[in-house]
Amino acid sequence: MDGLTGLLNQNSYLNKTDALSQNGTLIVFDIDDFKKINDNYGHLIGDQCLKEIAASIKKAYSKDGFCYRIDGDEFCVLLKENADAEADYRKLINELNSRRKMQNYLPYVSIGSASFTAGDDILTVKETADQNMYQFKRRKKAGK
Repeated sequence: MDGLTGLLNQNSYLNKTDALSQNGTLIVFDIDDFKKINDNYGHLIGDQCLKEIAASIKKAYSKDGFCYRIDGDEFCVLLKENADAEADYRKLINELNSRRKMQNYLPYVSIGSASFTAGDDILTVKETADQNMYQFKRRKKAGK
């Protein structure tokens, strides 16, 4: 477990993805402009943001998959094959918007995903999910 967020940690993620034995979807999340949160509000508020976002991810996705913090402000979910990713995403957005009403400093989150089948190389799957997340970020910045 990740001590700060209570999500599964990077080692758990690496163990789970060492040999993908089933079909599913990898969803990656990145906090937008997280460095600005730490710079403007301090690391205690930055840690609070990580906790709030982690709790939102867990609330939205834990019934359908495994939730991880895999690096500083990087999270991911391994969704089961039959999960409704769109419904889970809507839950995440609603949860973050609700929390943002109480903590207006809570940043936005970019998301990307990639489907995988049993036996796929997780590094290739993650690269695809990351590229989709960066496209998501670019579209948001362009206002589309």
